[in-house]
Amino acid sequence: MTLFFCVSYALKLPLPSTGNDISGKLSSTTLRENKDLASIARKHDLGYFELIQANPQLNPKHLQSGTLLVLPTKFLIPSVQREGIVINLSTMRLYYFPPGKNYFYTYPVGIGKQKWNSPLGTFKITQKEENPVWIVPKSIYEFRKKKGIPIAKVVQAGPDNPLGKYAMRLSLPTFLIHGTNDPASVGVRSSAGCIHLYPEDIKQLFSMVTVGTHVHIINQPYVFGWRGKKLYLDAHLPLAEQRQALKQTAEEINSFSREYETHGVMINQAQTRSAVKDHLGIPLEVGEMASRP
Repeated sequence: MTLFFCVSYALKLPLPSTGNDISGKLSSTTLRENKDLASIARKHDLGYFELIQANPQLNPKHLQSGTLLVLPTKFLIPSVQREGIVINLSTMRLYYFPPGKNYFYTYPVGIGKQKWNSPLGTFKITQKEENPVWIVPKSIYEFRKKKGIPIAKVVQAGPDNPLGKYAMRLSLPTFLIHGTNDPASVGVRSSAGCIHLYPEDIKQLFSMVTVGTHVHIINQPYVFGWRGKKLYLDAHLPLAEQRQALKQTAEEINSFSREYETHGVMINQAQTRSAVKDHLGIPLEVGEMASRP
């Protein structure tokens, strides 16, 4: 694995040409004293779990200065039409494809907790609001009340508002794409179903997205894709409620790779099994086609 050193990460990436699905490149950073993973993730516009997956040797509770961290800044675009906003819950990442442009933007996101799942499907942005007021949903109010955690029914704009400074409402009205007053909650399952971004990311996205933009929310932990004649697999750990089916998923991936073989793709089965076992969240080469049309 070749690593490239960098001091920052650019959200704007070139859109791969037709028949190609990968953009960006791996990078790395060195852990400095008194730095925590949440702050490192934010600096490089990554999610907390993304950083953990890419560095399985790490113990987040016992970080050592000088440790080399892999930054998973090489992305395999999900298997979906490249338009509007695409959110992959399994990877906790949002992609925005500006119309008619040869580039795209990608951001880490926080998603719904277990039993507070973010929705799947195709929606639209129906409203944009700067400095939003949070009208607390009844379900959240009752949940907090039972837990003995007081909360007002209406939270005005300001530092105590969990929506942050920008919010975009979906055509499924109770769900929003918004900012946050708790950046450490990005890249983990931390919401009641809404999608939230780092404050600097939602500010940029909010400025570009228009009302009516399509939002595709998918759940693809395992994504195959191409770069030239080479086939890649990007394997992320499925959401907790789906992990009991990991053995079955591995069998399905093997079956899928064998299907590729019937179409002239030479599959490296050992690398495929390793990708599914390790769940690094990094696109790994698993096959090659001798001749693609």
